[in-house]
Amino acid sequence: MSRDPHAPPALTENAHVVGALLNDIITCVLTDDTWPGPLVLVSLCRTLHIDRTGLDVLAHHVLSALIAQHPGPEALVRAGATFAAATRHLPDMGNTHPRRGNHRTTPETLISAHLPMPPTWTCSGCAHHWPCATKQSQLLVEFGGARAALGIYLGACLSAALFDLPHVDRQELQHRFLGWLPRNYWG
Repeated sequence: MSRDPHAPPALTENAHVVGALLNDIITCVLTDDTWPGPLVLVSLCRTLHIDRTGLDVLAHHVLSALIAQHPGPEALVRAGATFAAATRHLPDMGNTHPRRGNHRTTPETLISAHLPMPPTWTCSGCAHHWPCATKQSQLLVEFGGARAALGIYLGACLSAALFDLPHVDRQELQHRFLGWLPRNYWG
């Protein structure tokens, strides 16, 4: 994370504290231990003056580390839901932070506002079915050329949604989670 050009200075300057927290999150999610939830993330973000954009950087690194561990879908969903819940408690300081100058909030800075909200699988940012159109575009950018990682992530989300939404047609959910990917995406 310290080499991530998108990471706010507060994250890189406090890498030891942030790294320990991220390690705790990953360990708890992988071992099914009780995680204190989003309030610990919110507290860290408030202490370090990290806004939603910075929290999104944290979420990206946690999900990337989790995917590398080949967890079950529940682990990815638990981690995503934790970050989604924390996001609601943080301001989007893209336009208001005094040290940042006059930065504008763009769709790229609001990635964390479009996370899945199980068990209904609606979008935390717009309340449409997740992944909403905004998140679909963001996922393609976030994962870039990492086709397998995006497929694993969406497949894990699909697996969890199938469990949470047994009344919804399986093919409809498959199309919703995977059918939007460009045809040439899978090679």
